[in-house]
Amino acid sequence: MNTPKDDRTAPQGPSFGFRVARRIAFLAALLAGILSVLMIANFIQTKSVDPLHSVPLTRLMARLQDNPEDVSLKEEIRALDLLARKAYFTYQWQLRTGGYLLLAFVLVLLLALKYMSSFRMNLPDLSREAAADESGKPALLSRRAVLYGGAALFLIAFGLGLLSQSDMKRGGLPAAGKAPAAADFPGLEEIRSNWPGFRGPEGNAVAYVSGAPTDWDGPSGRNVLWKTPVPLPGHNSPIVWGKRIFLSGADRKTQAVFCFDADTGKILWRTELNDIPGSPADRPKVTEDTGFAAPTMTTDGRRVFVLFATGDLACLDFEGRRIWAKNLGTPDNHYGLGSSLIMYQDLLLLQFDQNPGGRLLAFKAPTGDKAYDQPREVAISWASPILVDTGRRTELILNANPFVTGHDPRTGRELWRVACMQGEIAPSPAFADGQVFAVNEYARLAAIKLGDAPAIAWEQLDDLPDVSSPLATRDFVFLPTGFGTVSCLDAKTGKRLWFHEFKDGFYSSPILAGDSVFLMDMKGVTMVFKAGAEFQPVSQNALGERAVAIPAFMPGRIYIRGDKNLYGIGK
Repeated sequence: MNTPKDDRTAPQGPSFGFRVARRIAFLAALLAGILSVLMIANFIQTKSVDPLHSVPLTRLMARLQDNPEDVSLKEEIRALDLLARKAYFTYQWQLRTGGYLLLAFVLVLLLALKYMSSFRMNLPDLSREAAADESGKPALLSRRAVLYGGAALFLIAFGLGLLSQSDMKRGGLPAAGKAPAAADFPGLEEIRSNWPGFRGPEGNAVAYVSGAPTDWDGPSGRNVLWKTPVPLPGHNSPIVWGKRIFLSGADRKTQAVFCFDADTGKILWRTELNDIPGSPADRPKVTEDTGFAAPTMTTDGRRVFVLFATGDLACLDFEGRRIWAKNLGTPDNHYGLGSSLIMYQDLLLLQFDQNPGGRLLAFKAPTGDKAYDQPREVAISWASPILVDTGRRTELILNANPFVTGHDPRTGRELWRVACMQGEIAPSPAFADGQVFAVNEYARLAAIKLGDAPAIAWEQLDDLPDVSSPLATRDFVFLPTGFGTVSCLDAKTGKRLWFHEFKDGFYSSPILAGDSVFLMDMKGVTMVFKAGAEFQPVSQNALGERAVAIPAFMPGRIYIRGDKNLYGIGK
């Protein structure tokens, strides 16, 4: 019996190619989803625990700022820095590889979907509603949710990967083998082998170099290596780093910085700074004794910093190119701005005591960004700060009316104050053997013993400086005055050991070099005498022109700024 043939075509299942493409699409979507979740989790974890700014590394860097010469600490930082570097590059590799893989999976998924759509059994059109059968609507919405959710997940993961790599390019680690950027400042030994600011290293009037000449004569040229005219006037003192000498000068029309070759006196470059934003159109009123360029410059061995009576503050590189500049506001100062600049590690510090009140300012050396602005309850002054190692910490010491104060140079926080000054303060403080010596004419010389509670150990009321700053050693304190006298006091008791009258007065401050004191009067004659309990003169050396700046000392050399010329002294 023959079975009648069924003419209807039997239903066809999905083709082999379609099934393979569907499996590939499913696998690609699954792997892309897993990778997206891992990348998002990795991003969140890295943001919460940043290998570049770990707490241990930050703590070690803070310790290094207080002890820049600690070799073992530097090695510990380098070891931890190496671990952070490995974590950094591992994270970078993970992000880069993950991004590439995610992009590859998404491309495979799209190609597989495109291949599936070419077969008879097309993918459902999710953009159209099933008109005849409402029972398929929940499934359709579910597929849409999966499709859109997956796409959003892929986009988020890929975007975070791009963002993270961009962040790392902007804030990566320094070159291998170098200390972190926060430690990129000279150590104490390097500072003391140069003359980086007012009254030398740390501002404390001590030359740590040897071989200072004690015999020269400007008019005859004896032991004068060179003499170079300075194009603009200024009462600031020369600063020296290596073979470069820096000075500033200004008048009512122009303000500029000059760089001289230390061996030849040749001017290497001149940079004018007349277009600083915010600078006053009219120069402020100043007296002849102060002028428009009284503050002494400073350097960190990488850059030089300058301040003018206009309140213009600028940073230049060693080739004279401007790095940054700003105006601090026109100083309210009836004589003219006098306080000099000083460096603490990577901070530029300024005692800005104006009317109606004082401020201690700090700027980040590389950028000029303000690090802090500490208000001070003092009157106007012209003194400059000094940095001292008390044995427990580094302090920034300031002299003003009515307080002598100690500050944390990193934060500006006041650590202590002693009320002992009055009048218009010009002399800067001195420090030796745990004591600060602050002085002003018509006030007193106060010897302040540092410790848990700093207090006055003794006072001296006679023959006090009005402009020149004191010089202190472990045993002696030397006090020059504007009317030509020099007193030597016992540093422990304040007892006067000797007193000598010179022909002319002193605006320049004394410097200790070896076992001798160098002190230049207003006629440009440098007195050299022994730092001892009796007055023992060594020599008197004429420059040949008026001078009020402080000489700069380098090995076997002295550099002196006169009213008109810069001199190199040596054999």
